[in-house]
Amino acid sequence: MSLQAGNLGYGTKALQLAAAGASPRAGPRLHAFLAGQQAASAAQTGDRAQAFARLAETEAALSKADSRKDAVGGYDTSAFLFHTSAVLHHLGDLPGSVKAMQDCLRTQPPQERQGRVHANGLLAQRQLALGHLDAACATWALFLDDYEQVSSSRGDEHFDTMRTRIRTHRKSPAVRTLEQRAREVVTRKGAAA
Repeated sequence: MSLQAGNLGYGTKALQLAAAGASPRAGPRLHAFLAGQQAASAAQTGDRAQAFARLAETEAALSKADSRKDAVGGYDTSAFLFHTSAVLHHLGDLPGSVKAMQDCLRTQPPQERQGRVHANGLLAQRQLALGHLDAACATWALFLDDYEQVSSSRGDEHFDTMRTRIRTHRKSPAVRTLEQRAREVVTRKGAAA
């Protein structure tokens, strides 16, 4: 529930829910997940000290985990870097957030297509916010590679955001190419439905 509250922009509630879910008996991966969620939620509320303390706690818990995946999404280095990116983004470090998200994607297992859809969608938005239009278009192209293969409301939201945000940059060849590709994806997804 903390994850959903955070995604909806309710940082304080997300922090409360993550704290309530944090059990001292949790295994290291679950502990890392909950501490990572607390870090992101604390950053969302502007609590820099708690956000970084919880990130350190997340990293320490993850270092104690063995190679087995637990039931809670198999919290791993990629998930830790995703939380790091969220913390940095909420605290206003956009370049740091972009780098952490790029690192997240580099360490993400290839079978995690849904996760890549979300991570690439966020990364492209942040690259565009930094004024890196060509990098954002390249990332959105990667997003489209996976988006075409999945059915996801979050992916649909990222797709709509992409189309809205690139509209004002139509003079760019990279944007025109991306828009054409997006139209093709819509056609193929529609035909598959």
